[in-house]
Amino acid sequence: MTKILLNDSDLIGKGSNRLVYAFPNDLSRCIKVPKSGRRRHKHQEREVRFFKQLKKNQLPTDHISRYLGTVETNFGTGYIYDAIRDANDQISDKLKTMALNNRDRVPEYLQVMETIEDYLFDNLISFYEVNPSNIVCRINDNGALEPFIVDGLGEKVAIPIVNHSRRLRRHTMRRRWLRQIESMKIRYDWMKDYRVRH
Repeated sequence: MTKILLNDSDLIGKGSNRLVYAFPNDLSRCIKVPKSGRRRHKHQEREVRFFKQLKKNQLPTDHISRYLGTVETNFGTGYIYDAIRDANDQISDKLKTMALNNRDRVPEYLQVMETIEDYLFDNLISFYEVNPSNIVCRINDNGALEPFIVDGLGEKVAIPIVNHSRRLRRHTMRRRWLRQIESMKIRYDWMKDYRVRH
């Protein structure tokens, strides 16, 4: 397979564990390259396992930037994902960024959080950290926001016990979500009126 050459001009995002690059000549995909360090590579390996389990269980991916495979790059192994872009083909912003730059749409941002909560709990999709930094919102032709989770899914342990019990998974998810929502309300003032639905 031909190695893909990436450079700084291809960089479209930075996370705590990975750098995100535009996929050459393909607006629909992006390439995530783990930063150096064993912990960051283990984060990527854990996420790949999560997506394989998601596919095996035939769960919907309506609000997820999907993992699509690997590719070799000049920066090492890259991991291919859906690139979330607005109707005008610009890279979509994180919900956190949108809320900082445009406070007029706060009711819509709260609806985005409701949509994500319903999606996770209706399908019992495990997560360890879903917050406005890990959600991007596509702006569609009609101006509506369509949210996608780009990080923070799955479990942090190699063999999560919650995978063997739907009841335990729901209980664990609810406890985790309540804790994260309380943290978000402290960190983001626009979240103060958010009401947990599950």
